[in-house]
Amino acid sequence: MVAFQPPPGQKVDDRFGPPSQLVVEATPPALIRDGGGRGTDLTRTITLDPGVGEGVLHIAARAASCDEDGGEGAACRMHQQDWGVPVRITEGGDPELVLPLGGAG
Repeated sequence: MVAFQPPPGQKVDDRFGPPSQLVVEATPPALIRDGGGRGTDLTRTITLDPGVGEGVLHIAARAASCDEDGGEGAACRMHQQDWGVPVRITEGGDPELVLPLGGAG
């Protein structure tokens, strides 16, 4: 999951469609059995292949926000972050990963 909270005085900007995007890939690609790819939800269930054992998850997220009061001259921002997360599949490992976008989390 990617946690996103707009900065104070800003709100999520969905005027032009979904305000967020999440891309999940891996090296090696076979590490992700299910749940990889691109989508607009910042929460994703990913199934890793224990036969692969280890690798790196490549996660990219972005979300749009604009001034709460809007109007002429409102400031809008695109918050974007990329992560490379080394993983090793083990018994008893933490099944959840939460990454902060734009200082949230």
